[in-house]
Amino acid sequence: MRFSALDFLPCTARARVSARSFLVALFATALLPAAPAHAQESAAELLGALKARVTASAPASEAPAANPRLVRQAAQATQKDDERILAEVTARLERNATFRAIRPSVQAGVATLDGTVPDNEARQLAAKVVGAVNGVVAVENNLGLAADFGARLRETWELLKDRAARGVAAIPLLITAFIVVLAMHWLGGWLARHLHVVRLDSHNPFLGTMIRRGVRATFLVIGLLIALDLLGATALVTAVLGSAGVVGIVLGFAFRDMAENYLSGILLSIKRPFEPRDHVRIDAHEGRVVSLSTRSTVLMTLDGNELRLPNATVFKAVVLNFTHNPRRRFNFSLVVGGGEDLQAAQDVGVTTLAAMTGVLADPGPSATVDTIVDSIATLSFFAWVDQRESDFGKVRSEAIRLVRQALAQACIEPPAPVQRVQLIGAAPAVDAPVAPAAPEAVDHAALARTQADVSPSTELDEQLSQERARKADQDMLRLPVGSRGE
Repeated sequence: MRFSALDFLPCTARARVSARSFLVALFATALLPAAPAHAQESAAELLGALKARVTASAPASEAPAANPRLVRQAAQATQKDDERILAEVTARLERNATFRAIRPSVQAGVATLDGTVPDNEARQLAAKVVGAVNGVVAVENNLGLAADFGARLRETWELLKDRAARGVAAIPLLITAFIVVLAMHWLGGWLARHLHVVRLDSHNPFLGTMIRRGVRATFLVIGLLIALDLLGATALVTAVLGSAGVVGIVLGFAFRDMAENYLSGILLSIKRPFEPRDHVRIDAHEGRVVSLSTRSTVLMTLDGNELRLPNATVFKAVVLNFTHNPRRRFNFSLVVGGGEDLQAAQDVGVTTLAAMTGVLADPGPSATVDTIVDSIATLSFFAWVDQRESDFGKVRSEAIRLVRQALAQACIEPPAPVQRVQLIGAAPAVDAPVAPAAPEAVDHAALARTQADVSPSTELDEQLSQERARKADQDMLRLPVGSRGE
């Protein structure tokens, strides 16, 4: 093999030498007509050789030729990648019954989807699912919408079969979850019935009921959470708990008054400022206690009417309980003439009160002089009553009547109406002083025998019993058996 000097030069250098040689050959050709014949032939041969050299070297300087073996290896690798992509695309589409009618194909990383889908949303979703596969560079979506009723019906049937198969597969988990819920419910009920085991029992009936319900609800919620976790619905649990928190805040603002009454009812049932059948005065409202519910306190007025007061109002109000202390003092006032013996009038009234039935001897009755205005003296009498044995109103009424009668028998009269007449021009008459008459003796024993019945009033007892029986399931003031008033 023969080599020339040009073969050992780099490509760019050979290109420059060839171009220079070509120009020299052109110049020689231009001089050929003037040269001899043998010179012309030599120049023509040289020009042909230079043309061949330039033609052979030009493509080599632009780009080298591809290696066929490497091309075959790249084609095989691309084909294997397409097969992998097609397998993954097919697997993803077969997971959804909606994509069962799709025929995928992959060529050089470009996925082509042919077939039908139920709606445009499924068409877009299929393109997203395929585009998420690793190695897919583009998706050619040729899917059409299936308008065939039979195809839609078959698709629905396939979907139902798929759901049924999943349901059958989940039956063991469902049974396990159901057993867990029943077990937690039974455990919560047993613990609620045996609160003394964990020292949560309460003598307050309503508070005990609340604790029992809270224990049952807590165990039931725990069982439901465990069951949902077994079924793989933890996301649902999180959503429910989050929604419950938001709903609780909204309901708290919306039902603020109701919540306030509920909490006030709980506190009233714990503090118990009154008991059933107690005679109380709450602000300007007076009556006997019927029941205490979660929202209101029910009273029966002395006229027999039902009175409902919100628990929040009762909790913040001034409560006067007339029954809490069985001993209760009453008082009344009478007027006598300023000229009467006031000490004798007081003694007559106190002695009369002491002889009465229903008036306590300890502490005993008493009397005071309140005012003396324009020859009119006002006397106040005081006495104590045991409300368990006598009616407060009846004793006070009889005391006023008997003391007034005793004063009249003792000739201690109330002042008569006086009108002063003044005569102008006449000498004023001077009245001789009149000494007050001594009070006459009073038979207090005989006077006490005229006393009316002062036994405790029972007019409202039957109505109270009926109302308490009707509201027994809502009453937060239920008393133990044998307690006062029941």
